[in-house]
Amino acid sequence: MTLTLLGEELRRHAMFIWDEYLRKQRQDEKRVQEHRDQVVTYGGETMKYFAVTKGEQPDGGYPLYIALHGGGQESTEYNDGAWQRMQANYVRSIRQGVYLAPRGITDTWGMHFQPESYVLYDRLIENMILFEPVNPDKIYLLGFSAGGDGVYQIAPRMADRWAAVHMSTGHPNSVDLCNLASTPIALQVGQNDQMYDRNLETAKMDQLLEALAGETPGSYTHTTWIHFQKGHRIPDNDPAELLNNVLQNPQKWLSLDISDTKVANTNAIRWLTQFERNPRPAKVIWDLNVRADRTAEALWGHEGHGRQHYWIDVGDHTSESLGVDRIIVDLDRSHNTIRVEEAGSYLRLLIDAEMLNLEEPVRIMVDGGIHIVVVRPTGKVPKETAKQRGDPRYVFDASITLLQTSNGSYITVVE
Repeated sequence: MTLTLLGEELRRHAMFIWDEYLRKQRQDEKRVQEHRDQVVTYGGETMKYFAVTKGEQPDGGYPLYIALHGGGQESTEYNDGAWQRMQANYVRSIRQGVYLAPRGITDTWGMHFQPESYVLYDRLIENMILFEPVNPDKIYLLGFSAGGDGVYQIAPRMADRWAAVHMSTGHPNSVDLCNLASTPIALQVGQNDQMYDRNLETAKMDQLLEALAGETPGSYTHTTWIHFQKGHRIPDNDPAELLNNVLQNPQKWLSLDISDTKVANTNAIRWLTQFERNPRPAKVIWDLNVRADRTAEALWGHEGHGRQHYWIDVGDHTSESLGVDRIIVDLDRSHNTIRVEEAGSYLRLLIDAEMLNLEEPVRIMVDGGIHIVVVRPTGKVPKETAKQRGDPRYVFDASITLLQTSNGSYITVVE
């Protein structure tokens, strides 16, 4: 949408706030040391990482590829070896970008998605935005084997961070992918990768994503490649990008055992690179039961971190205190309207001049009622939101909070 004069002024102010935040954080000795030593810590856990930059910096900054290694319930030496191999696994396929391989924080099968892991990924991403010329709308997650397990768990719990994610030869462990409405995902596995039924589970996840996409047209972008007669090792990292035989229809193979094939470029980096994050999607779906605790106020030194999903915020609330398991909101720019399809007792809508014309009244439609809201940004929300995610694309101009009263109706509070 074309910005109004007020919108242009608000965007300049937001970028001024971000530049001030950037300057201050770059002087934080703890963060400087984390970046220099390539180590981040939280809750008694340590995440080491390897990083390398390739190619000339593109306009807007480098893409960032975070690659999770295999291993699992093995010795430290075994998992260290898997981490070292991942430091080179996809890097030859990158033409321009930062390639980063973190070490799983435990030597267990869930090494990449311990409770502390989510805080550490947030910290790592924020540090890369602070100290490297990384484009925050081009941050990608990929992983192989146990790293694929990690992608399944991390992606829906941090969907607002990723431009796209890529899972190779992992197991979903009953994860729900509802939160990936605006986060493209690719799945790869070998047709003969039968341990833990990885092959069958991958086809089932393709089926689930197809159903979600059918329910919400335009959402849940996904690709599934099941490599014909391959086992656990699949060609997902060939820098020459040679075409590979994959099943024509994973769901027909699953239900009818039909193994017709086609050829595809299954290079994970190339698939990811076609996508860019939209930090203000028109439809936001947030399953609160698939959510990580990313608050860690002591680490950031301020309140409010980790309570958001794209442009919605639930504060300190849980699904129990809100009285709902899921929140769904729709942004209608053409009518300066936000429709709240599902919400509980509290919902904060983070807004800015890219989303709505703030010179005109904003309409909030919720629970059959319409609230006409006049928004007069004060400068409080940009400062607050700059701190909350350390991401220039999540600096907002104002907020509208919906509070449910004892009789079930809503009142609005504007900041």
